[in-house]
Amino acid sequence: MRRCSLMLLALLVLAGCEAAAPKWVSPVAFDTTRAWIHVGNDSLPLLVEVAATEAQQTYGLMARPSLDPNSGMIFVYDSIRGGDLGFWMWRTRMPLDIAFLDSTGVIVRALTMQPCPSDLYATSCDTYLPKAPYRSALEVNGGWLAEHGVREGARVTLEGGARN
Repeated sequence: MRRCSLMLLALLVLAGCEAAAPKWVSPVAFDTTRAWIHVGNDSLPLLVEVAATEAQQTYGLMARPSLDPNSGMIFVYDSIRGGDLGFWMWRTRMPLDIAFLDSTGVIVRALTMQPCPSDLYATSCDTYLPKAPYRSALEVNGGWLAEHGVREGARVTLEGGARN
């Protein structure tokens, strides 16, 4: 009887222990680099993950529970994309701002994107269009661009002069 009581007590103690939530890990690996958004005389630093391959661009920030402040993801394409090729938020968990950049890094359009209402059907997602040709797109936390006064015409540069 005493042995059963001790086992029950041990199980109750273990059940009361809260396991630390594991850190989210993307199934797709991304390199990181530093980026700066130049607004007037200010340069706003960001740490960005680089989505350069088709797999990285397809997955993007999908399923991620959060994004650190002053961080984001830059989607870099091999060629200019048409203004009718936009982004959607299927399986994305948080609102994001997106800045579409021309081949010189100038923001041609900035938008705030909302998560899709359903994970089941991609057709339930809005498509966010740049309405202008672009070479890359920068995603950051929703509201970040407005909070920092970033708008169309600002310029984004990447560390080491990497192509954006």
